[in-house]
Amino acid sequence: MPEMEKSDVWTVTEPLEGITSLARGQDPAAHVLIQGGWGSPAEWEASQIPGKDGEAPLFFLSGGDGTLPAFSQRVFLRGAGNLQPLSLDGRRVGWRWEDGDAVYALLGGVLPSDRKAAREEQAASAFRNLEAALQAGGLAFPDVVRTWLYLDKILDWYDGFNRVRDEFFRSRNVYGGLVPASTGIGSANVWQTAIVTGALAIRAKRPGAVHCRALPSPLQCPALEYGSSFSRAVEIEAKAGRAILVSGTASIEPGGKTAWVGDPAHQLDLTMDVVEAILDSRGMTFRDTTRGILYLKEAAYLPLWHAWLAKRGLQDLPIGVAEADVCRDDLLVELELDACTR
Repeated sequence: MPEMEKSDVWTVTEPLEGITSLARGQDPAAHVLIQGGWGSPAEWEASQIPGKDGEAPLFFLSGGDGTLPAFSQRVFLRGAGNLQPLSLDGRRVGWRWEDGDAVYALLGGVLPSDRKAAREEQAASAFRNLEAALQAGGLAFPDVVRTWLYLDKILDWYDGFNRVRDEFFRSRNVYGGLVPASTGIGSANVWQTAIVTGALAIRAKRPGAVHCRALPSPLQCPALEYGSSFSRAVEIEAKAGRAILVSGTASIEPGGKTAWVGDPAHQLDLTMDVVEAILDSRGMTFRDTTRGILYLKEAAYLPLWHAWLAKRGLQDLPIGVAEADVCRDDLLVELELDACTR
């Protein structure tokens, strides 16, 4: 998460095992907005994260065979006004807060109402529940600038999911405004539903107070051109600085086809080049990264990532690594990333 004017928001990425403090190296009085991460249900149950039993929404996912270390990403807030919990059916799913410039809401772990329904209906229900949680905080779905969409067995039903998302976006006139940045990745979850979701929404209090705009990808075509409803990235500009929220990005050539099929090293290189080009187009670099997740189709690709970081001296980037299916079977790597400058 980026940092915002007056209300400071930041993310701590660290190993799941042994977390016992509110936030290492951060303000112990800060409020926890979201806590989640990646690992097995058993690892989550064994963790010592404070407030696990309801203080903040949970967004915990499970994928792979446990080869990759489990990690946590917790979002913290300091200095906000009118902090309001957002709940659905008695379960905490997010927080709404504001400062002098805007109203914000961050949601996580938003589920479908009926986990036994067909997968497409679960997806439609999850979108409706995102909307209901936002409305409880006085916002609407067109205020959403970023979504996280984790689909169990994504390769079996991604086309059906896209139809559901397209229909929902049309019905809420999302295409008439800002199409959110997004991650759509394959993952099981601890609730055993077909989908779990999250979102960030922002509504400026007056014209010009906060600008939220979609950014193109200099090395890729818009995802909308091949039927996937998200912006490549969204930029948020406020008095304190700018934040870029880069969508889940993979090895896709300008025409929309998968590049470097079967070659994880070149897919990683292209993915990083694409993200770097987005950042560079707005005067940022990887050094401005505040949070990220790298998704690998196979844990065996992890040495490629370590080599890429070492070659560029970027081993300290706050990026967690998870094993997960990407939305196409031939895509082997995906990266989502937030960057911020003051």
